[in-house]
Amino acid sequence: MGKDYYEILGLTRSATDIDIKKAYRKLALKTHPDKDSSENAAAIFAAVAEAYDVLSQPKNKGFYDLYGEDGLKNGTTDGKAGKKGGFYKFTSTPTAIFEGFFGTKNPYAALNEISERFEELTATPQLKKGKQKTFDITVTLEDIYYGTIKKVVHKKKILQQDGTIETQDRELTIDIKAGSKEGTRYVFDKEGNDSPNTEAGPVVYTLATSKHDRFQRKGNDLVYTARIPLLKALCGTTLSITTLDGRTLSEPVTEIVKTGSTKMVLGEGLPTTDDPSVKGDLMIVFDLIFPQTLSDQQKTILASGFYLPQKMTPDQTAAVKAYGKAYSDTLKGWSAGYKS
Repeated sequence: MGKDYYEILGLTRSATDIDIKKAYRKLALKTHPDKDSSENAAAIFAAVAEAYDVLSQPKNKGFYDLYGEDGLKNGTTDGKAGKKGGFYKFTSTPTAIFEGFFGTKNPYAALNEISERFEELTATPQLKKGKQKTFDITVTLEDIYYGTIKKVVHKKKILQQDGTIETQDRELTIDIKAGSKEGTRYVFDKEGNDSPNTEAGPVVYTLATSKHDRFQRKGNDLVYTARIPLLKALCGTTLSITTLDGRTLSEPVTEIVKTGSTKMVLGEGLPTTDDPSVKGDLMIVFDLIFPQTLSDQQKTILASGFYLPQKMTPDQTAAVKAYGKAYSDTLKGWSAGYKS
């Protein structure tokens, strides 16, 4: 009696092509000599390969189903003094059949491949991520100095179970730390709009600072522009600067300054986010105001001051003292009532 290829693969004659492939996959991996060290493993592995080689090919399978192994390999009479069949011979090798099926000779690699394919088939499909919605959150320099919490409301489109879209107002809380940098991004995942087969994207608020009436921001430093008249630039003055926290700084200007000159006041800038007790600096930038016109007398007096010699004669000294006395006289002098 010839070989029963169906029995070798553990199948019945009603097995489909898919059944045959599943059976070969299971038995080939189980009986591969690299995995099974028993004495008859190689023989079983070969028998399984031959059974699959026959049953996986429709012509071979059809003839085998009618005439069995002997008719398939050796042929049988056709009833007309002739012969039919006898066209099959297992000329391949079990390893070649295995490699043709799995794409590798290595049974362990084949197992990994099957595991990966199974994971791909059973894995939850990854939804496409929705678009990002971006807005500005504008705050004052005082907010940056102290830190603040802002409540914002945005409209989110929510997909309902019946496929319709409903718009809801969503309140988000933004915690702005003292010293937060311009452009800081506050990301709220999945707060974007819903849409079919898409995961809601993020909503992002970007920190922006509104224009201030006294200061400009430069990192953690503050920049203050002091517009002073030429007289004060040459003769000196004291600046009164109101800080972000309401204090008044009195900063003396004792040296001659020009437009673009700077003076640093340490520790009077914005807090750092890592340590709010550590602050940046205040940079004072000078912008000079020149007089629009000068009378001839003013020009003469101004020129006399520039041409005053280092070493004066007794008469020159007396003239300067007399001029100063006349200028500063509380009743008749022209300095009375002058406001800088």
